[in-house]
Amino acid sequence: MAILEQDENLILAIDHSWSDDCGLGIQGWIVGKKEGVLDEVVVGVGDTFVPISAWYPRADVAAAYPQYNSNPNCGFIVYLPRTAKHQLTFHAKAQGVSYSKNVTFAGSKPSVYDFATFTNDGNGIFLDFMNRVNNNNLRILEIGSRIVSPGSSSKRALFPGAASYTGFDYYPDGNTDVVGDAHKLSQYFSNQKFDAIFSASVFEHLAMPWVVAMEINKLLAVGGITFHSTHFAWPLHERPWDFWRFSDEGLKVLFSQAIGFEVIRSELYAPLRMHLDTMIQGQETLTTQPAFGGVAILAQKVGEINSEKFRWDVSITDILTSESHYPKPAA
Repeated sequence: MAILEQDENLILAIDHSWSDDCGLGIQGWIVGKKEGVLDEVVVGVGDTFVPISAWYPRADVAAAYPQYNSNPNCGFIVYLPRTAKHQLTFHAKAQGVSYSKNVTFAGSKPSVYDFATFTNDGNGIFLDFMNRVNNNNLRILEIGSRIVSPGSSSKRALFPGAASYTGFDYYPDGNTDVVGDAHKLSQYFSNQKFDAIFSASVFEHLAMPWVVAMEINKLLAVGGITFHSTHFAWPLHERPWDFWRFSDEGLKVLFSQAIGFEVIRSELYAPLRMHLDTMIQGQETLTTQPAFGGVAILAQKVGEINSEKFRWDVSITDILTSESHYPKPAA
């Protein structure tokens, strides 16, 4: 529920909030009635205070309060670490006698998963890929090179040692050299080969990721490497073209020896907890089970694909309706 509060100095709105035992998140906006642009805002819960360090455009607020010369960048999202406390009361009966027991305890951080191949983020495996490209002056192709998310930037600068960098995407932008459908990737490059091919947060948007894996094999030189990070669990986005979620074992199947790859590393990363909005009986311990935000793989091409053994004669237009399109860039 949205909250709007104001006095003679400030107008403050909280649009969304979320919390668990470990922290409280809030999203909203704040405007100064007298000064307009605020120099500093600090938010506190209990003994924890966090400054708002990033501001976001809120044209709707500036339009609603022009009398205060509202700064369009008055929106914020902030997360306040905290340890919640809980007080429980147990009532019990035995042979007509009632008993009560109060228990107070502090919330705790989730326990660490007993998993052999996971990290807190995916930077380690990507750094491995970057070093191999830069140290060996490889020719690199990025699938999904368009700058999509606010605040994101081109990865081109991460490969100063690459012999060449080619950006490929479904839609054009300043970081994209070749525009096309990744399901037909090899058709855009004639007999050209690359030493390294990578993508970040792309494979979940591919209607037929197994086809793209085969296309990557066609474009890689033998001995070339390929890196891909995608989602194990993540909110729906870029609909209607949000098709898949992957485990580390699933990526190993896509880049298996059967289609000419040898897996170097594959890891789950960004541990998270999955909560049901409405509890389902029998799933009370769901939040204690392993779940992850991301998954990544680094593999090497060790042989050509057997096109007679592995073939897929179905196009994307055969499996999707004519009305289905990847969301077009905002104008």
